[in-house]
Amino acid sequence: MKSPAASTELSDLPVLKVLARARAEGRMPHAVLLTGADGALLARAAEHLAALHLGVPDPVADPDCRVLRPSGLSRTIKAEYAQQVVSSLNLTSVSERRVVLIHEPDRLNATAANCLLKTLEEPPRGTLVVLQTANYYSVLPTVISRCMRFHIAGEAPTIADASWADWLREMDKLLTRMVKGPASPTARVSEVFIPLYALCARFEVLLQLFVEEALEAAPPPPPSDDDKDDVVKAHEATISRGIRARLLFSVEEKLRLIGRNHPGCAEQVAMSVGYLEDARRRMELNYQVLAAFEQFLLRTLRVFALRPRPA
Repeated sequence: MKSPAASTELSDLPVLKVLARARAEGRMPHAVLLTGADGALLARAAEHLAALHLGVPDPVADPDCRVLRPSGLSRTIKAEYAQQVVSSLNLTSVSERRVVLIHEPDRLNATAANCLLKTLEEPPRGTLVVLQTANYYSVLPTVISRCMRFHIAGEAPTIADASWADWLREMDKLLTRMVKGPASPTARVSEVFIPLYALCARFEVLLQLFVEEALEAAPPPPPSDDDKDDVVKAHEATISRGIRARLLFSVEEKLRLIGRNHPGCAEQVAMSVGYLEDARRRMELNYQVLAAFEQFLLRTLRVFALRPRPA
């Protein structure tokens, strides 16, 4: 189910209005998967839905709310934590209603997912399972098939920063040079390679800066004593992943704009977008960001350099 352009006001989200009405009519699904591009909005929407089900203003602090989120540098949801949640649902609850919040179910490995399948399919009476992710296509099919999916439309918020806008302008200049080719073979280093490596270095610096700013604005959730380090590391990795995704989305938009402005380069632009996607995947696997981004730019440079020139 898709909503119109999403508002940052939760009360205006059609998805939540529909689910609120379903709850009032006794038709609330037992497992809800919220998807969309804005991870922060999805997290807020999931907590809002949990609050609605429990009838409390702060569901995360409620004893009848269980939370699963990625932990550690690998940013996975561990099977042992999934099993703990499942076991806790068999205990006596404070109220007749309970909620399980699963943040980023795309980070569930097969073992952890298997622990949850029975609960997703037939949760204990009064239990609502809410899952939210900005990476829907990475969620295991066995999990998706047991949830009712609701999509919150809209793009992830852009990075509104003068230094990033300047970086994008320099990126546009480099892409234009790649399309036109250097003025001469001897000019290749000064016109292309030096700006290329400068962009890579600035990309890494800006990513770190934006992540630090985001962490100041959104500190990690309160962890339990036994997983404090894991929760903090996973939170930092999640913030970094989100910022990086927004930066790479802007780079992809620049590439597609080049393709629209220079139709003769459509094939090269398509290949470059593919290289960017490869870089994204490597970064998701904890490949060094600078190395992955540098490889993307070098492969892009090569495909443009080998492009047949008109006679």
